[in-house]
Amino acid sequence: MVQRNFIQRGFTLKHVQCGFTLVELVAVITIVGLLAAVAGPKFIGSATFETRGAQGTLLAALRYAQKTAVAQRRYVYLNLNTTTRTLCLGYTSNCSSAVIDPSTQVAYTKVLPSTVALSTTQAALAFDGLGRPVPNASASYSLQNATDLSEAPRNIVVEAETGYVR
Repeated sequence: MVQRNFIQRGFTLKHVQCGFTLVELVAVITIVGLLAAVAGPKFIGSATFETRGAQGTLLAALRYAQKTAVAQRRYVYLNLNTTTRTLCLGYTSNCSSAVIDPSTQVAYTKVLPSTVALSTTQAALAFDGLGRPVPNASASYSLQNATDLSEAPRNIVVEAETGYVR
């Protein structure tokens, strides 16, 4: 602390300067940032992130199935098993002739986390060469955090006729 004496109109006032230096502020902000990045997710829980990741995985698989069907002008099937939380893409409804995953160069199969509960109106869905869903009806998928049911479910819809995935 730095003390300075000021003389104003005959009175002696002591003025004390208090505060933090720039180095102290930067150090505190850095420590708080590290704690938020490391300890924060532990308090929130990872199931919320896993549910969001599962939604992204299913969304990407649906879009990839549609784009592959259009590019190759043939049917591409998405087969989703809600019990085992697995999905596969194939040229047949049982995925015996599998679509190749471009990132791994093996059959396109994904397993969703065990903390995710799935429900759907179309467990087996195909896209034709024009990108339309077969059967030509809307399909909806709902992903729910199984450990925290108060969290709102995440929904994916495949529109009829256009096959638009949202």
